[in-house]
Amino acid sequence: MNRLAVLLLCLAACGDNIGATLDATAIDAPNIDALPPPREVHMSTQSLQAGEIVEALMIGGASDRAIVHLTAPTATLDWNIHAHPGGTTITVHEEADQMMVVFDFIPTEQADWFLLLRNGGGVNMDVQIKIELYGAMTFGFI
Repeated sequence: MNRLAVLLLCLAACGDNIGATLDATAIDAPNIDALPPPREVHMSTQSLQAGEIVEALMIGGASDRAIVHLTAPTATLDWNIHAHPGGTTITVHEEADQMMVVFDFIPTEQADWFLLLRNGGGVNMDVQIKIELYGAMTFGFI
C-alpha cells in the first residue's frame, strides 16, 4: 500500500470527510523573503519510529500565519495540515515522501489546525522542525 493511502487511512480515525478541502492559502516560498521577522520561532527535533505518526496543534485565523520548515534525513516523511470542523477531517495540504518542506500556511478562518508528521520509512528518524509564527498563531506538539 502506498504511503499516501496509509496516511489517508490514518486520518480516517480522526473523521469521516477525508479529501475535503478547507479554504486556506499557501503562498509560494519566494514571498517568504519579503516578510518581517516572525513574532516567535519554534525549533525542535521530533524523533519518529518507523511508521509513527505525531501531531502538533496550531491555533490561528485569517490574520495569522505559520511558515513550516521540515527536514528529514531521507525522503520518507509524510505530512499534512488538517482541521476537524464539526467532527469531520478537512485536509488543507499534504505531501508524501518528502525530505525538505517549506510551506507558508495562512488560514482564512479561526480554527484548531493540526500538523501531522508520519515516518513513512522502515527505520527510525529525527525530523528537524522550524515553525515561524506570525500574528497570534500558536504551535505545540500534542
